[in-house]
Amino acid sequence: GAQLYDARVRGELGLGRWPNVVTSIQFERILSASGPSKGVVQRPSDAKHPVKVAWIQCVGSRDRTCEKDYCSSVCCMYAIKEAMIAKAHIEGELDTVIFNMDIRTFGKDYEKYYLRAKDQDGVRFEKARIHTIDEIKETGNLRLRYVDETGNLKNEEFDMVVLSVGLQVPASTIETAKRLNIDLNHYNFAATHPFTPVNTSRPGVFACGIFQGPKDIPSSITEASAAACAAGRQLADARGKLIRTVERPAEIKVEGE
Repeated sequence: GAQLYDARVRGELGLGRWPNVVTSIQFERILSASGPSKGVVQRPSDAKHPVKVAWIQCVGSRDRTCEKDYCSSVCCMYAIKEAMIAKAHIEGELDTVIFNMDIRTFGKDYEKYYLRAKDQDGVRFEKARIHTIDEIKETGNLRLRYVDETGNLKNEEFDMVVLSVGLQVPASTIETAKRLNIDLNHYNFAATHPFTPVNTSRPGVFACGIFQGPKDIPSSITEASAAACAAGRQLADARGKLIRTVERPAEIKVEGE
């Protein structure tokens, strides 16, 4: 499993202070039919339908200030997905902006999905690193200040802000790795070789999914299959050697007894 980065550490982004600043997983629940608002997009402070929503990328990823300067792999795509679903729920009346350093769409047909969001569905992408979020007390809206690609300083007001938080290894998984004497890298992911990505430092113990490094569901399934295959290969020579044959007692005549 994975643990989400605790964005409350980044106090300037307002999570926990401003009610209309939420994490990506919280916004995912808002969009869900089984969520608190039954899939109706509402902001937490007053249940108002938002008109403008901003996503801030790389919160807890690609950031040396919090010792998380690796890419969490999934954040760009889930932000695009959330923006498109939100627009569909509000029937195109929602203005969505994704603030990013760059969009990383490296999976199969991911680039097509990104281009569809940008060119057809009206999701706006701004190359900017948001430093601070301020709440407007009278309305509960949030003001973002950023410098656009032309170097101009801009102030923009949003009803909600979604923080695209990164992935990290849970403390319980780190403890398990220590018990199994598995080497970890300085980010606490399993130390593996590029040509043998599921092999750990200990023979016979394999890693897959996010414990090997941040990745999406299809990649995790592929690695899980590889790890299972590698484990099966280790067991091939021993397969069938411990099978016991039932010895049946000899038949005897019981006629007349």
